[in-house]
This record gives sequence, C-alpha cells and structure tokens, in this order.
Amino acid sequence: AVVRFHLDGHLSEIHAVTFSPNSGLLATGGTDRLIKLWSVAGGKRVTKGIRCLFGTAGTNSDNTGQEQANVGREILTGHTNKVTAAQFRSTWHQAVTGSQDRTVKEWDLVKVACSRTIQVFSYCNDVVCCNNVIVSGHHDKMIRFWDSRDSRCIQVVPVGAKVTSLSLSPDQLQLLSCSRDNALKVIDLRMHTVQQVFRADGFKCGSDATKAVFSPDKSYALAGSSNGTLFLWDITTGKLEKSLAGIHRSSVNAVAWSPSGVHIGSVGRCRKVVLWR
Repeated sequence: AVVRFHLDGHLSEIHAVTFSPNSGLLATGGTDRLIKLWSVAGGKRVTKGIRCLFGTAGTNSDNTGQEQANVGREILTGHTNKVTAAQFRSTWHQAVTGSQDRTVKEWDLVKVACSRTIQVFSYCNDVVCCNNVIVSGHHDKMIRFWDSRDSRCIQVVPVGAKVTSLSLSPDQLQLLSCSRDNALKVIDLRMHTVQQVFRADGFKCGSDATKAVFSPDKSYALAGSSNGTLFLWDITTGKLEKSLAGIHRSSVNAVAWSPSGVHIGSVGRCRKVVLWR
C-alpha cells in the first residue's frame, strides 16, 4: 500500500471516516464539530464532536444537552446522553442510533420522529442493521441482537471485553467486532458464534470508539492501533497480512475501505486524514 495523500484535516481529533458509494469522496468528522468532504482523486477538500457518519449523517451534541443525530437537513432529537452510533436502514427512509443512555432508537425519516425506543441494558458503542435485526455492541462486553419488529432481544454473544465497533460483511453472513482486549472477532451470523479471533504484536485498541472494518470482498479485516499503525488480517488464513506505519503519529480512531476496494481511509488523534492505495 502507498499513501495517496495525508492532510491535517481538522482542528482537533478525528473520530469518523467513510467513502461515498461511488468511492469518489471521503467524508470525515471530528470533535471540531465539522463534517468535511475530500476528493479521492485530487486530495482537496470539497466542501457538531462527531463520532460517526452514515451517508450524509453524523451525531452531535448541542449546547442544551440534547443529543442529536443529523440526517442531511434534519435533526433528530431524543437521546438523553451522547449519541455514539448511527446507521441508515436498507430503505434510507429509516435510521437507527445508539447512545450512552442505554437505548437504541429507530427513526422514521419521513416524519422526522422516533418510531421506537429499545432499552438495551448497557452503554451502546455501535450498531449495524441486518434485514429485520438490529445488532448492538456494548460496554458490558456483549453483542446483542434485536428483532426490530417487536424489540425483543433474540440473541446475546459475549466477546470478553468492551465492544468498540461492529462491521457487517457485504453478504450479511458475518459480523466483525473490535474490543478493548486488543482483538478483532468474526462472528457467524447463522450460528451466533465467534469463528475467528485476530490479534497481533503491537496492535492495541486505542479507545472505546476504535473502528474496524471488513474489506468490500470480505477477504480482509482492517483496524488501526494506538501506536498509529494500521493492521490488516487475512480472513481465510487468520494471519496478519500487512501493517502500515509511519504516517499516523498517535492513535488511529477509525478506518474505512472504499466500495471499489481500491482505497483505504484512516483518521485519528493526530488530526490527519490519510488516503492509502
């Protein structure tokens, strides 16, 4: 992998990064309360602490203490503590958010209103959506599966440490979790069991919000470490394929893989936005 560009992208720590569906833009969000768009081809900026991005959405806290999820021009207000995760449902007319207030909320984006609140028992760090199931990762070391039709918890998978992130494979058959025991775990969504565990010398989960992702073809798992290095594991062999070092000088908070499979984006505590090819 080679570095396409690395830029001081924000005024403070960066927590979120994602690619546009056509892989032409990179979006980043940080504690400076800004979402910025970058041209993948040119490395120039195109165009609020923000902890997550989903399409044109992010999460934010205003000065009144109300916690908000921002979806395009709409602001969804209802959580009573920090919003830590947000995802569109498959229709794009619905969204799901997770929070430190120990709830997951489903939102009707047409009515701009909360359609359902699920009590999830523990501080929620991330959520993903799979058909009619919402999956949430928690501080109490559990991953929970919720039937979105009646808000029941239908399955619990313990992972042994605080869950920092969840990533759903493109075929929706596997789930990748990152946790504070410095491990990535692949969970079989048919059996609800841990299939693989990835560790490496030098890999250390830098925060309660460290993000790990699958590659678009589900061949690799990617995460950034507290020492600024990116680690890449081969899903088939379970072995560390590569480590990418020398650009980030402090903890990598989040990584993203472009849908085209060509580029990787990484952001972290040092305020740098890095594009790898």
